[in-house]
Amino acid sequence: MIEITREIAGAPDYEVGKPRTAGLAYDITWPQEGEAPGLALVISGFGDDTASDYSAGLRRHIVETTGMGAVSVRYHAFHARPTNGGAISIDPSEQAYLIGAAILAKAQVRNITDFREVVQALAAAKANVAPKVWIDPAHGERQNFGLIQALDHLLVIGDLMENAPPFDAGRIVALGSSHGAYIAHLMAKIAPSTLAAIIDNSAYAQPPMNFLAMGDLPEITIGYEGLNLHARTRSAWTLSDRNAPDFYSRDRDLIRDLRYPPHIAAQRAAAEDAGTQYFMVNAAWDPVSPPEVKQRQQAALARAGFAAELDIIGEDRIDGRLFKTVSHGLGCSLKGLFDRYIGRVRNREVSPDAVQATMTDYACVDRGYRFRHSPVAPYVTCEVYDLFEDAVVQAGSAAAA
Repeated sequence: MIEITREIAGAPDYEVGKPRTAGLAYDITWPQEGEAPGLALVISGFGDDTASDYSAGLRRHIVETTGMGAVSVRYHAFHARPTNGGAISIDPSEQAYLIGAAILAKAQVRNITDFREVVQALAAAKANVAPKVWIDPAHGERQNFGLIQALDHLLVIGDLMENAPPFDAGRIVALGSSHGAYIAHLMAKIAPSTLAAIIDNSAYAQPPMNFLAMGDLPEITIGYEGLNLHARTRSAWTLSDRNAPDFYSRDRDLIRDLRYPPHIAAQRAAAEDAGTQYFMVNAAWDPVSPPEVKQRQQAALARAGFAAELDIIGEDRIDGRLFKTVSHGLGCSLKGLFDRYIGRVRNREVSPDAVQATMTDYACVDRGYRFRHSPVAPYVTCEVYDLFEDAVVQAGSAAAA
């Protein structure tokens, strides 16, 4: 078994024109010799699956049981938790609130400008406060949410097809939980002829607003020095100025929506074979990925002609091995989930998008997203264009004719 790490250039932020400040690293686990009968993408989300030991163990299991190659990508804003490189910071206004809370609680603080010391003092005074803080991803990155991350994975597939030992490119499978599985769905949307199957544990069908740092709810509660912190990842987006280049418009939201029927129909039409297979599981109670929304996604995929299955897991299905809890993520064993479905994956009958040099286009409200694929680096690029200007050009051409 071969295990190496490779680094390539990552996808830039095509929506607001921001370059990358760090390379795109990915970890490879590969059979020792011969052509691999496929490729498995083990896509981490925001939970414990970001741990390198977990991902490495899962990749080894895949190689040992199937002979497929397996990779894990440290995608854009991957380091978005304090446990894997994200840094906690606090706004001055929230720091002032904490200092005021410490004074009211008569907490003993020597240096009120030291966030850690203020938190320790409030915890010692048993103050009933939950400070709002930010998690700043490593490398100065901000949470773009999904799009750059999906493009990063497609760049890795292109790099592997061009530079790795041979593998069956008709059998590329993406496996993940929560945000990891969400990225897999976006990959299938951007590159409709590339993934043979998605094995999805609890992917949300639409971006949760608190994960975009919008609204009042925290993204995660973190225990820190005896106090609970209400944390959100620093977002790339704003809602305060509709004319700002980083405004999170309806267009931005629709391209990230996995159940928008016109886009699902366009995705299905772009694939000349049966398309990607979807194997999905979701908890019967899940506020992050509500089961009723997930059911609508499955129905939209099936109506478009995709082979899409959704298994809703309730209390009666908790076995302590594959599924451990009726909550977001199900406490699911990704190793067990992979074993459950991999034997049912059928190979694609078309070449991947990069080989075909396909173009996929999605119209939203004011803007469209156009993805161009290529067999050479950078393998996939994105163009965001104005639908109104495009319509004016077409109307002008028709009038001139």
